[in-house]
Amino acid sequence: MDTRTLKYISENQLSSCMNNTKWKELVDEITSIEGYEPLVNIKLIFDAGNNNTFSQVWWEEVERDGFELIEWMQIKPFEIEKSASLIEQKLTDYTEVLKKGLDKHNIEYHYENEAFTIYGYKR
Repeated sequence: MDTRTLKYISENQLSSCMNNTKWKELVDEITSIEGYEPLVNIKLIFDAGNNNTFSQVWWEEVERDGFELIEWMQIKPFEIEKSASLIEQKLTDYTEVLKKGLDKHNIEYHYENEAFTIYGYKR
């Protein structure tokens, strides 16, 4: 971790909740679920706010940019498959699978508004 990040964490009194090993376990767990590409919302520690936008992510880029910069990550446990018909959509619920994976690795989370929140840091 670079000195700028360490200084920011110290000055803002951020309390670490995750480490690189836990983040990698989380990513491995998510990417091992066949057919599931979750919608994710990530807030980095240097971000002033968050736009609450969920989108698919490239996990390699998240790791490359640095797990230590993630203040929190929200994961939607649902996937909507659009069909040819505009009316019919298939909703697949991965809530229990994600919960089981988080519990397996002792990753603390909060579930609210149909999203899991995993904190990298708490203020």
